Amino acid sequence: MSDSRDTTPAAPPLLPVGGAELRRDPALHEAVRRTGQRVGVDFTDDERVREDLRRGRDALAGGSATTGPGCLAFLLLIVAAGLAVADQISPPLTAHRPALLAGAGVCAVLAVAAMGWAVARWQRARRDPVLAAYREVLALAQAHGLTLTHVPDWLVGKAGGSSKPWYPLPEVAPPGAATGTTPPPPPSAPRDADDVRPPHKPAEVTAWERTAGQGGWHDELGGLLALAGTSAAVWAYVEDQPVGYAGLVLGLASAIAVWVLGHRQGVRKERGREAALRHLADLRAAQAAGAAVPELSPQLRRLLEEDGTDG
Repeated sequence: MSDSRDTTPAAPPLLPVGGAELRRDPALHEAVRRTGQRVGVDFTDDERVREDLRRGRDALAGGSATTGPGCLAFLLLIVAAGLAVADQISPPLTAHRPALLAGAGVCAVLAVAAMGWAVARWQRARRDPVLAAYREVLALAQAHGLTLTHVPDWLVGKAGGSSKPWYPLPEVAPPGAATGTTPPPPPSAPRDADDVRPPHKPAEVTAWERTAGQGGWHDELGGLLALAGTSAAVWAYVEDQPVGYAGLVLGLASAIAVWVLGHRQGVRKERGREAALRHLADLRAAQAAGAAVPELSPQLRRLLEEDGTDG
């Protein structure tokens, strides 16, 4: 039997800006090179950047930075709570209540210290010199007229939504600001036939973007209609009013119609989401080939965060 599994290699994670774009502008390339020299990283090497971003994200997501201290703090809190109520669970321990309370206090203090240790390690991971330098690289790219596909929330310390970033991109003056000259705009089209163009956004993805944040009310409305129909049937039975059974039929029919509508909308949204994921994979492949990828829509940025392939 042949293996029907897809063996196509996965596209690399999508970067805010590709190394090929950073190298096109000599002035930008030189500024990026100087920034990378401070931390010993070539930020035009996409594979190296992806590796550093993956390491930084894992650390900030509660991996190597906070897992150990956080688990220790949690265990110490459990021990402290157990010692505090041990005499209530086992009456013979009542005579040792002062010692139990002292032990609970020591464990609580140690738990607070472990939590402080976890927070300190998390903050140190957030201030990682490589991540700070990469934020500067992104600011340089914007100052030179390049468009960032996205800026990962974890990189700038955003909790999501409209919250302000803890570590925003630094302010970088555009080239020529000191002399008052206007920098030339970045090229809007490929310079030669060898340049790679980013893939066109399919209409199915555009339609999905319009409805990505909608829906979710069909189940609730259908349940209310079914409940209303059932209540009408109960009223008809108690009051001996046969007309109430028409409410049951109407309520159930309306509930079924709403549920079917919700199911169809859910199927369309799932198909659109799959198309959006394929589009993101195409964008990642195009960026790896040297294409200048446009800025992602908010819906695609959220999907990229959920998919975990934003570096």
